[in-house]
Formats: sequence, C-alpha cells, structure tokens
Amino acid sequence: MLAANPIYSAWAGSRDAVDASVQTFPEFLAGVQIWQLVFFVVLGLVSLLYGLKLFKGMVAIYAAMAGVVMGGAAALWFGAPELLGAVVGAIVLAVLAWPLLKVAVSVFGGVAGGLAGAMCVLWLDDPVYVLIAGIAGLVIGFVLGFLVFRGVIVFTTAVLGAMLVVLGIVGLVMAVPSAREAVIAGIQANRHWLPLLVGVPAAIGAVYQAVQSRGETKKGEKK
Repeated sequence: MLAANPIYSAWAGSRDAVDASVQTFPEFLAGVQIWQLVFFVVLGLVSLLYGLKLFKGMVAIYAAMAGVVMGGAAALWFGAPELLGAVVGAIVLAVLAWPLLKVAVSVFGGVAGGLAGAMCVLWLDDPVYVLIAGIAGLVIGFVLGFLVFRGVIVFTTAVLGAMLVVLGIVGLVMAVPSAREAVIAGIQANRHWLPLLVGVPAAIGAVYQAVQSRGETKKGEKK
C-alpha cells in the first residue's frame, strides 16, 4: 500500500534527500563565524544544564534566534537589507514570546520533538520515514507543551542545548584547517551516530535538570 503512494514513490529507494541534508550540515558550519560557534557552545551548555531554571530567558533567546533567521529571510524576499530584517525579526519574536510563553514553549517543544524524531530514524536510510518521524515528533512535542509544561521545557532545552553544543564544537574543530576534511568525511560517512552525539548529552542534561529541580523543590518544602 505504501509503495503505491505517489509521495512515497517520489522519495523511496533514494537516499538523496537524507544525504543532501547530511552533506549540508558541514557546509552550514563552514559559513558560521568563530564567535557564533562559541556562542552556540555557551548557550547550549546553559540551556542543557539550566534550561528549566532559566526557561523564560531561554525561550526569549531561542525566539530571538528564530527571528533572526525568519526576519533575514523575509528581508531578502522583499529586497530589504538582511541585517535590518534580522534585527527586527529578533526583537519582534522575543517580545511576543514573553507574554505568549506557553505557546512559545509548545512551539519549541514541537521543534525539538521534530528534530529528535527525525534523527532517531536516520538509520533507516529512507527520507519518507525521516519525514514521518519528524512530523510526528513535532505534533507530539507541540501538544505536550500545553499538557506537561515543565516536562516539555526540560526536554526542549536539553535537546536544543545539546544540538547547539554539538554544532558549536564540530564547527570549532572544522575551523582548524588540518581537521576540516576529516571532520566532513566523518560526518558524511557516519551520520547514524548523530542521534547519539545529541541524544547522550541531552539525556544527561534532562536528568541533571530534573534532579536539580527536585532538590530545589525539597528545599522549598523544608522552609
């Protein structure tokens, strides 16, 4: 039944979509400046370890980062200066995220869920299943944001934080000329390790946040 589906037929049997995504990963990092990579690592570590404690600030920062991308893209589309669009987009989304905190957490929960779902099925080498898992993760993460608010904050900040740390570290290593080609070849040849590279620190961060939160709750009860 699935093989007869025209959408599946257009994707199945071809690893081009997955391979193209993996190949653009090092290309994207090659275009990121050193200070941005360092920012990714620092922000990622803060998000990974203290996301729940600082979740309001983290949501605002993530919203601002999304605004930079969306605003810059919109500016290019309309022929306006990209920097202006990025600044306006960052300010607008960061300001909107504050009063709409629960919605913003759900949106980023959906993003984190979609990324996690897609990465978990990379080993299948089929872009259809990657797409399905990504969409399923997005929907589940978004819905749970309204139902299990604190849990989704922990999950989201841990996953996004881990991804930023991995992006930053890999990008910094790639900045070393002698290591650049080896890193690119390693990423493209071993993409199935990506879920572990992100998943292991994300799991550690989530557990750390949960333990930290429980400890603070017990202290508050004793008082």
